Amino acid sequence: MNPPRSGSPPPPPGGPPPTEDSHRTRHGRSAWQNCDRNVVAVVVALSVGLVLGGGGWALTMRGAACDGPDEWISVTADPAIAPAALAAADRFNQARRAAGECSAVKVVSGDSGDVADAFHGRRGTPDVWIPDSSLWSDLAHRAEPGKAPSVASSPIVFALPRAAAGRHRAELARRSWGAFQPRGPERDADGASFRLRLPDPARSGTGMATLLALKASSGKGQDALNRFTARLRMAQTLPYGKGADAAFGDVDGGGGNGQGNGGSDGEGAAVLTISEQAVWQHNRSITGGVSPLTAVYPSAGAPYLDFPFVVATADGERKRVARRFLEELRSAPAAADLRRAGLREPGANGTAAGSVAGVEPPGAHGAGRAEPGLLPIVRPGAAAEILETWRRYRQGLNILVVVDPFGAGAPMPAGSGKPGSRLQAMLFALATGFTLPDDSAIGLWTLTGAEGRPYRPIQPIRDLGTRTSYGGNHRLVLQRALGGVRSMPGRGTGLYTTIRAAYDEVARNYGGNKLNIVLVLTPGGPRDHEGGEFDRTVEKLKAAFDPRRPVSVVAYGVGAEAAPTLRRLAAVTDGGTYRIDNPDMVMRLFQRSDQLRICDAPRCHN
Repeated sequence: MNPPRSGSPPPPPGGPPPTEDSHRTRHGRSAWQNCDRNVVAVVVALSVGLVLGGGGWALTMRGAACDGPDEWISVTADPAIAPAALAAADRFNQARRAAGECSAVKVVSGDSGDVADAFHGRRGTPDVWIPDSSLWSDLAHRAEPGKAPSVASSPIVFALPRAAAGRHRAELARRSWGAFQPRGPERDADGASFRLRLPDPARSGTGMATLLALKASSGKGQDALNRFTARLRMAQTLPYGKGADAAFGDVDGGGGNGQGNGGSDGEGAAVLTISEQAVWQHNRSITGGVSPLTAVYPSAGAPYLDFPFVVATADGERKRVARRFLEELRSAPAAADLRRAGLREPGANGTAAGSVAGVEPPGAHGAGRAEPGLLPIVRPGAAAEILETWRRYRQGLNILVVVDPFGAGAPMPAGSGKPGSRLQAMLFALATGFTLPDDSAIGLWTLTGAEGRPYRPIQPIRDLGTRTSYGGNHRLVLQRALGGVRSMPGRGTGLYTTIRAAYDEVARNYGGNKLNIVLVLTPGGPRDHEGGEFDRTVEKLKAAFDPRRPVSVVAYGVGAEAAPTLRRLAAVTDGGTYRIDNPDMVMRLFQRSDQLRICDAPRCHN
């Protein structure tokens, strides 16, 4: 039996297929409204099975047969709640028919991310939307978090294969969202190492909520940024549409070694963030040879999928039908449907008491609670913010470095951690930067102070892994080129002219989905306007800066404050200037360039 298609309702049994004239309009009855109750039951049962198995096709509810015009609303529900919404719509429609009313509800299963895209594009949007999380409705600007009533809930938990859970669940629950740290002083000396796996945040409410939980548990300030980015480095994103089988394909029950380590490096227990309902679905559907999952409830609390009931229509009559359907979704039969689908009822603060059949009680997993506490990560704008953070984190680097060698023979300040000259500190930092991944693009210029063209391009902007004709790569070429950079006495001229030219060069070689930067390394100290070159450069950069294709100027004063004029110049490109007394700070800029990407410009390295 093929599933019904959205917008193409099935014909009544024994009757002819609907014609163009027989299809329902808003104020007209259709020939297919008098479907046999038994057929409805069969379709509902089939729908439940397919949706719980991951199907995403449309589920069409029958309208209420009656005399006179009808009024119906379209409801798009996330596949996780679509079976329960479908059953509720069936009861609602049958009750309206029995009462001689003509209002009806049609339910379609739709991925929350896809529907959010539809709202953004203002195409094919439903009257009512039930996404899996308020994060989606806020992102689509349909309802602020907390404004739309919740009709179900499911906490986001840590999932482990049962064999691994026996060893790790107590410690994982105790350490909660702080468990995903690289080896170091912040990890218990005798504790296990955990490696996070999460659904793609750009397409998954669970993935978005996971990132927000990691960020919320990282604290505040620069140390928080360090912790957050360290946790992201420990994470692996699952391809969109892949579930627990893909997350644990290399561990017990998935054809692996049975040790629960997971991953190709053999270090650390793989942990998947997943909804409690998804654990229930996995355990309900597994066959021989596949390990059941254990849900571990974090002691610090869990974000909840809250399934908001978002009324999107502006039509008053349809809003009235939507309010009545919401009452049905909150009825006792609907609560039973939710439990049968592995969901909880909505409760105070988005949580719900009780446990879900097929998922061991939370107390068995080290949380020691009858229910996981709520980790409040949903707020207005949180979804857009975390997705922008995620986008930046995944960006590459496209940098043109300008080295100002004039006066760089001066020694680094006492206590800087690295003896030697300021030029040596610059070159040390650059050499470290050349260890970035192969797809990071770096070019190198130096200031010469010559008339007309006061700079010398040493190497163009290329990916570090780009192969050369003699078998090496761009990384090696840059490292050799550093040996030819020498300090020069005095204060050279032409820096502002050089920055203008470097800005144009980066713009010409703009890296899509990369952070594009002109990085200026100077020995610090004041600079004059050089006969109006500064003013011309500021005006040029103001006119050239495009926030849709941003190129930022970032200047480091190595051993002394960068010139105030450089600060003013960098500011018009959303950049900044910073004093660097320890070249290790610049080294960390390159080694942890993900912090630079997350922080909306290098100003967070102040």
